[in-house]
Amino acid sequence: MDNSADFSTHAWSTPVGAGVAGCVGGVILLGGAVVVSNDPAGSVLMGIAGVLLFALGVYTLLVRPRLELTAGHPATLTVRGLTGRRSYTPDRVERIRLLSMRRVGRRVGQLEIDVLDDNAETSRPDGSDGPRDDTRLLVFSRWDLGTDLLSVVDALRAAGFHVDDDR
Repeated sequence: MDNSADFSTHAWSTPVGAGVAGCVGGVILLGGAVVVSNDPAGSVLMGIAGVLLFALGVYTLLVRPRLELTAGHPATLTVRGLTGRRSYTPDRVERIRLLSMRRVGRRVGQLEIDVLDDNAETSRPDGSDGPRDDTRLLVFSRWDLGTDLLSVVDALRAAGFHVDDDR
């Protein structure tokens, strides 16, 4: 019996320190909203900013790992969100694309993954090419994955996923 299959796992998520910093910053802003209570408009704005920053920090701590790749036969791509985990094999992934855009004088990247809905068939019923109506678009940035997107793309390619790259 041959058990030499490669079952290595790669996981990517926002660094824990960023989530903790968001929570701490949110608490500081909420405390500041109480301290400046003699300025009602400033207090409300600071309170809203504190709640949003705290919620972002909690979100980044709860949704870990954001993207997980388990190499094997077949490879599995697992995406985690607030509603739970969803796993996709290469036949359930319609397209993976690395985009590079210019924003405020520098290049930023996005990793777009089109996955088939749970009830969608893997083969096209009409045999046509082009975009499908039964896919979901998942978008990840460097913030979401906590690392350079090129290393994520390399790992996805090594696991057998096809990646379109516009760089």
